[in-house]
Amino acid sequence: MLWAAADSQVSNQHNTQLIGDALKICSLPVLCRRPGPSGFLTDTYFVQTFGYCFAGSTLMGQNTYLGLLPLLSNIRSVAPYVPLLADIAHQVRAYLKLTFDGYRQTGFENALFEVALFGHCPRNDRPEIFHFRTEIVGEAYEVTMTVHQNLQTHDFVYLGSERAAITGEIAAAFATDPVPGRPTSRAPRHVIEDRIASGTSPSIGGDLQLAIADRFGFRPLAVSKPRVPGQPEAYLSYLGYELTGDLVTIGEAIAMPDGMI
Repeated sequence: MLWAAADSQVSNQHNTQLIGDALKICSLPVLCRRPGPSGFLTDTYFVQTFGYCFAGSTLMGQNTYLGLLPLLSNIRSVAPYVPLLADIAHQVRAYLKLTFDGYRQTGFENALFEVALFGHCPRNDRPEIFHFRTEIVGEAYEVTMTVHQNLQTHDFVYLGSERAAITGEIAAAFATDPVPGRPTSRAPRHVIEDRIASGTSPSIGGDLQLAIADRFGFRPLAVSKPRVPGQPEAYLSYLGYELTGDLVTIGEAIAMPDGMI
């Protein structure tokens, strides 16, 4: 499985916090239909959710995500073709290039961003990550794609500011021995959590958000927090908010992500 961790702060170019509860790790549903007996597209033959996360321009990251939702939720094929995650990645890159080319004409300085598409490829039967960045290629900006398909334990991809420093911190954390409450396998989560708590990174703040992507799809996680440090009573937090009854009750059902300590 693939783990994802992020902060929830959105800042302006002066590193002033604008939003403290921004969603940066999203579920990207893929739904494929083919014609049913009536000839209409009523036969759903493949449904899966993948992870989509972003850094840099929040407007670009969120707007692109919203644009991709109706496209990837309406894949059509006469034959029951199940797409590779790489197929989806190429479509995502095409859309990223299109929207970036449009926005940078008026807001270039604020248009730079990066995105990762990640999850379990249903055809290759393995976790994969596709990392998209706006970079200078030759003398022009281009949306590049880096593919990670043969992932090993402790491999990771970092998106965001202070890349060299935080990448080094994560690699060092993976190389240390685990301590109670801080298993080595969750090193990226703890590095980001420490940055949020310390306030040493002006562009990293808000609250911690977590998610898992595996063969069963993408699953966001709430964070279990003690009400009083050192005491057993705890509550579930999502983007910094306690998941109280009015937030999770939907009729006779409950909207409740799994919690992670």
